[in-house]
Amino acid sequence: MVERWPGVFIPKLQDKKKIGNKGTKLSQMRIEMLNRFLKKLSKIEYLLNSDEMNLFLQNSFNIIKALDSLKIQNYEDLSRKYCSTFLDYDDNFDTKAGKNELDKFEKKILEMQPKIKHFLLILSSTMEGYKSEQESYNSVINMLSLYEKESLNNMVNNEENKLIFFNMKNQEIIDNVSSVQKDIINPYDRLFTAVTEDYLNSEAMIEALESLKTLNENYNKLNRNLSGINIELSELQAGKSTMKSMFKNKEKEISRLNNEKENIEKNIDDLGNAIKRATFNMQNAIKEYKTVELDNYYAELARIEDDIEKNAKISDDLWESVINNKNLSEFK
Repeated sequence: MVERWPGVFIPKLQDKKKIGNKGTKLSQMRIEMLNRFLKKLSKIEYLLNSDEMNLFLQNSFNIIKALDSLKIQNYEDLSRKYCSTFLDYDDNFDTKAGKNELDKFEKKILEMQPKIKHFLLILSSTMEGYKSEQESYNSVINMLSLYEKESLNNMVNNEENKLIFFNMKNQEIIDNVSSVQKDIINPYDRLFTAVTEDYLNSEAMIEALESLKTLNENYNKLNRNLSGINIELSELQAGKSTMKSMFKNKEKEISRLNNEKENIEKNIDDLGNAIKRATFNMQNAIKEYKTVELDNYYAELARIEDDIEKNAKISDDLWESVINNKNLSEFK
């Protein structure tokens, strides 16, 4: 898709890594990122219905061979595709001003990239710290039961019913201990995934902007070639000989150059047309990108709040059941 839709935002998948066991956290995260990628792709109708996507869905076991069978695109194909795809294109769109806006945005997003990467490192460390803290907390809970069983129980004449954590009749406490150990969520896991997706989205945006620059470079190169051919034709038609035509038939050389000129002019028109529509589409994509990024950020903050509140409730429920335990309440 990146190759066949130059200058268009294509959602990015996380790069493959050697992650060892398929059941590791990285593997699970990669599955989640794939799901997010497909959901994001499903919201871009022209990509979802593209030849590339159709081939991918129909040929999951021979995808490379299937994609290789696609016709190589020339500038006419690209122009035709973008004209039929970006139907909302405004004929009064100022391509030069649009390009300047894209350049400004790319500069900002390039400045942002290393900061996001640094944030991911901090989040990764925070995730591990929270995980370690929770494991220590669980160990303490486990040790309370063991402590009552192995130590206190021998000092209270084996009256297990007087215990709290090791008392098998305290089903509520047993259930709450189990909940603490199984249901506590690391609130930074999903944030890490979301920021990773943000990083990938910014990479995809940079990739699209860079490929649009390449189209513009090719466009400028075609114009330079056209200028050179016009100069050469002008000299030949004025009766002058050029280094290229010195040992060639003049009329044939003029005919050849005219044919080449015609092809280049056609390519310039087609490529220019594709660039206009790709630039217009990228401007709209950036507007949506900014909106979606903000919405996603707020959604992630809300999820973190929910996770932390849920974790607190699970822990509170445990200690409330301990405080309200008959033995402890009578002691108090």
